[in-house]
Amino acid sequence: MTQTIKFATFPFTHKGINFVSKVAETSRYLPQIMLIGDVFIQMNRDAVDELINIEETTSLEELQAVIAHINDGGTEMFLELAGE
Repeated sequence: MTQTIKFATFPFTHKGINFVSKVAETSRYLPQIMLIGDVFIQMNRDAVDELINIEETTSLEELQAVIAHINDGGTEMFLELAGE
């Protein structure tokens, strides 16, 4: 039987796009993330800027492909587009 992992979610908007950062409730980092609050959101925005070149012409498919690559192999933390 597989165990379902529950996630704490941290929604944020950056460059007009709604994202959600998800952290497994079992992650050893979650208590620290909860303590730093808005700093974690800013870290996510900075990571988006570093990893994704978002321009007015960036398509949803391009965003989804880059996010899939970022999440590939992840186990505890994931970035998603809100609503997916």
